[in-house]
Amino acid sequence: MTMINFKRNGGTIGRETEIDIDLNRLPASESQRIHNLITESKFFEIPVLGTPLATAPDEFEYTVTVVAGNSMHTVRVSDTAMPRGLRPLIDELTEIAKETQNT
Repeated sequence: MTMINFKRNGGTIGRETEIDIDLNRLPASESQRIHNLITESKFFEIPVLGTPLATAPDEFEYTVTVVAGNSMHTVRVSDTAMPRGLRPLIDELTEIAKETQNT
């Protein structure tokens, strides 16, 4: 079982978005795509920041927590302080959050 908590805040409007995603409840192809993005981003190897992020004006800050089996890891990044390999996962989670808010 894999659960993801995704939060995005900041930006021009400063509006916060938060969603909990249970990958077991998604269509198999979508669930597999997200699992692949987690693996490809080396999510569980990204260091946890203990200090607040220094963000530029109007950029987004993201907090992603993935619980997979007995493993749990949280990553906090901003648009400018994000590992390149993490961007596809962040983009996918952002789209899922937008779709959920519009339904």
